[in-house]
Amino acid sequence: MAAGTTEEVGQGKEPEAGRSSRGTRKERAGLTGGLEVQRFFLAKTGGSNGVPEFSKEVPAEPEAMVESLKTGLSYFVVSEWRGVADFSGKNPQLGREAVRSAPKTG
Repeated sequence: MAAGTTEEVGQGKEPEAGRSSRGTRKERAGLTGGLEVQRFFLAKTGGSNGVPEFSKEVPAEPEAMVESLKTGLSYFVVSEWRGVADFSGKNPQLGREAVRSAPKTG
């Protein structure tokens, strides 16, 4: 079951004021503590035809970056969303809702 904030799609985004030059990571509305749930995977060696293939999941982005540097493989950041619609007004509003999915172990 999804539980979290709903975000409208297609709304204009304003540039972030006072942005640090340290990084470009964006925080997004979603679940856990106001952030979307993200999962991190290393790519399989010899991926085929531009189709993403995941090998192993790592717990966080810093670990994914280190493993990527060690192995020379790229890594993927995955988040899961469900489309939602609000028909309460004159014009239907489309949006998305973060989906809670626990990381699989093993």
